[in-house]
Amino acid sequence: MARYERFDDDTPPPKFTIVTRSNNENIDLFISSDKSLSIENETIIRHALITLNIISIFVSTVCGIITFFLAIEEQSASALGFAVDTILDVLAFLAIIWRFTSSNDQVKRENYVLKILAILFFMSGFGVFIDSILDIYNQIHPIPNHYLAVAVTIQTFIFFCLAFGKYTVAKKLNVISAYSDAFNTFISGLMALSVVVSIKIYNSNENIWYIDPIMGIFISITIMTYGIWMMFKSFKNN
Repeated sequence: MARYERFDDDTPPPKFTIVTRSNNENIDLFISSDKSLSIENETIIRHALITLNIISIFVSTVCGIITFFLAIEEQSASALGFAVDTILDVLAFLAIIWRFTSSNDQVKRENYVLKILAILFFMSGFGVFIDSILDIYNQIHPIPNHYLAVAVTIQTFIFFCLAFGKYTVAKKLNVISAYSDAFNTFISGLMALSVVVSIKIYNSNENIWYIDPIMGIFISITIMTYGIWMMFKSFKNN
């Protein structure tokens, strides 16, 4: 079994102090906790975070593939945007696992991964945005599919549970990347929820066909904004 060492840059700071990394690099995240962890407890928590991300990779891969094909069948822009984001999340989860299983060049690794993910998120978000605009322009109506509604509802519940578990772990670790991981998973849950809402609205009133591409636009803007934020953070932390 791999050993997860305690990193000096992850040491919980005093109350309301700025978290710092190695090499005196500052991170603009304020932490309000003054709790300290023993090496044994921190190792257990790191194992828990890595386990949650392994589960997230499996769930995201399965959910992303299922939602992708159902979204194409139903011609749902919002579901397609969620599927693309879910598949890309796998890379983010791998980056978190990489972050907490090695103590070598942590800042460089995070910044490098952030830049790659930022580009991927912006490109995918822009693609979904264009697709949604074209759906509105051509007045393409979604094709009702109850399987998609059931699948995305289950995914909403799973992602919110994973986000809660990751946030609980992040509070104990007091590490910026752990909080970012929890936030990313929470966003996936919100996106899944928006797909459920758009499906329910369309099924209740087919005249509001445009709710789906509008949700797609919202999701695409969220993805692009998240990508820009990651790129900003990667350069700011250099």
